[in-house]
Order: sequence, then structure tokens, then C-alpha cells
Amino acid sequence: MQELVLIRHGETVGQSSIRLYGATDVALAPEGEAQVRATAQALIGQRFDAVLTSPLSRAHRSAEVMLSTIDHPKIDIEVVEGFREIDFGAWEGWTWEDVRARDPANHARWASEGPAFRFPAGEVRQEFVARVQAEVGPNIRARFLAGAQRILTVVHKGVIKAITSELLGVPFLELGHLELPLGALARLRGGPDQWALDPTGNNTAMSNEQRGEPQP
Repeated sequence: MQELVLIRHGETVGQSSIRLYGATDVALAPEGEAQVRATAQALIGQRFDAVLTSPLSRAHRSAEVMLSTIDHPKIDIEVVEGFREIDFGAWEGWTWEDVRARDPANHARWASEGPAFRFPAGEVRQEFVARVQAEVGPNIRARFLAGAQRILTVVHKGVIKAITSELLGVPFLELGHLELPLGALARLRGGPDQWALDPTGNNTAMSNEQRGEPQP
């Protein structure tokens, strides 16, 4: 059985636990390194045929820390440009309280328009999902079809949901229940086109951001 392990990067110097950092390249914080080291304990002894990450340093560094923690044999960390997080535009670095107070009109539109909403000077939510999902075929499915048995992907919350949505064949919005705090681990097992989310292999700890409003 093939397996895709999806990891969300750890906490950043920009406080990604409470702030909207998508396109902004904020660095992984010491707290974030500790989070992904803790998550890596579940992967000790496992070996990966490919390691994929987004172009943002918080994800790439999280992958480095995880591989070091599990003492993985040398393997290239491959950057997938399309796996970068959504661009929150003018809201980059804001908290949801900031959004409500400083841009109430667009906050109301965000709530009412759903996937069609464009973050001010940023990305349309449904276009972000399509952009991520377009990379699943050449970067994940193709590798499994070529014989890979286990792939590690270290990315972002919205990216994990978009990848999972594509492989499970379910709408992105149906994954609102999928809890992905910083440093979270999720597993998909099956392949090549019959995937299932492993409920025993997911980190469901609560984080500060989950007590507020959801991100994409």
C-alpha cells in the first residue's frame, strides 16, 4: 500500500498561529522547529522515496528538521512552486481581529462569497485550490505510478487540504473538519486512484488559530 505523508510547517517568527501569512516568506521559529521535531517522532524508521516542499522557507526548513530528526538517508528536498500557500494580499500579517476592524467590508465579502472571494490585492480562493491541485498529477500521482511507495510533503494548511481534496475526489470545502495545527501530520493511504485519509495518523491537537476563523 502506498502512503502520502503530509506535514504542516511549524510556528514562524511571524506568529503564523494567529496571523495570515501566505505569500510572505517568514522564517521558521525555534518553537516551530520543536513542533516539527515532535511530529517527526511518528516517522522514525520510515523511509521516503521523495520529499516535496513549497518554495517558502518555513516549509523547506521544516522538511530539513524532520529528515534530520529521523536520521533519514540523504535525499533531495524538491521544491514545487505551485505548492506555495495562498496570497492573502493586503491582509498578509494581519490577525482575523485586524481584518474585522480594519477592513469590515471585505471581511463580510469573505464570509459571503466563499471560494469566489479574492483577498484584497491577493489571490482568489478557488484559483489557489486549482493551482495546487494542478501540481498533484505530475508531482505526486506520477511518482506513485512510477513505483514510489511513500512520499513526504511538507507544506501549508491550505495546500494540504487542496492536495487531500484532489486525491480523495471530494470538494475542498468538505474538508473544513480536517484539523491541521502547526506541525500537524496527516496520512493518505491507498493508490493509485483509491486513496483514503487515515484517521489514526492525523494530528488533531487544537491550536490558537483554530479558536478563531478558518483560513482557506
